[in-house]
Amino acid sequence: MNKNSVKSSLLLFATAIVLVFTACQKEEKTTPEADKAAVEQAKQAMANQQIMLSSFNIAQWGAENANGLQDGKVDERSCGTITVTPTDPLVFPKVITADFGTGCTDDDGTFKQGKVTMTVGAFWEPTAAIIVTFGDNYYEDNVKIEGQFTFTNQSTADAAILRIDANSIKLTDQDGNTFSFTGDQTYTQTVGHATWWDASDDVYEVTGSIFSTLPTGETVDWLIQTPLVKANNCNWVSKGKGILDINGLPIYVDYGNGNCDNQGTYTVNGQVYPFTM
Repeated sequence: MNKNSVKSSLLLFATAIVLVFTACQKEEKTTPEADKAAVEQAKQAMANQQIMLSSFNIAQWGAENANGLQDGKVDERSCGTITVTPTDPLVFPKVITADFGTGCTDDDGTFKQGKVTMTVGAFWEPTAAIIVTFGDNYYEDNVKIEGQFTFTNQSTADAAILRIDANSIKLTDQDGNTFSFTGDQTYTQTVGHATWWDASDDVYEVTGSIFSTLPTGETVDWLIQTPLVKANNCNWVSKGKGILDINGLPIYVDYGNGNCDNQGTYTVNGQVYPFTM
């Protein structure tokens, strides 16, 4: 695989954290109590998908940095300081660190503290890996993020394909509430492979599953039934469907008809409820 097949477009991965505590708007006066509880659990559980998508973009960004960013340079897309070791462009793996220090407000409007570390292999080679680690007291808008994502290159001559394994990801809010998940998903490029120099026209389809544990201790299985569509020139998933199983209760998730917007729906007990990503 040509190394340019894996491209970056650092998107707003802080959005994923905000979604843990905000999102679904609903009319309480017409929503049954059981449905309200289910929708609240659904919005918490679906934050995991946002984080998976965000980590994918971070991995792409790390691959680009490994391909030419010089040690100590401040990347224009981040308020953090980016370091690459070793700086020799021919030597892999590389360790890339985005250091936000005691905190700064990034281009996406979120306040970031601490460090994100990426270990990047020779990512154009088959089975090469990119490991994204949240640690060293990393926070976004006062939410602590811990854990590791491993990306494995499964690309073909026609498309970039990355498998992502989420390894015990944990979020902790200011009140000490925790949310955790593991996952296994595949990101397959469907548009933009021929124009490797232009990341903005890339489109990916996402398949796979995630297993979550909510702050209440309840467990949730998320299975994508129709591939999620995520374009690099859109901040949100624009299409795709899946099912959440919350302790045996099925909740159907629909991301829309392909328009670039932040709207979707949950279907609970036959009733449809809108949510905002």
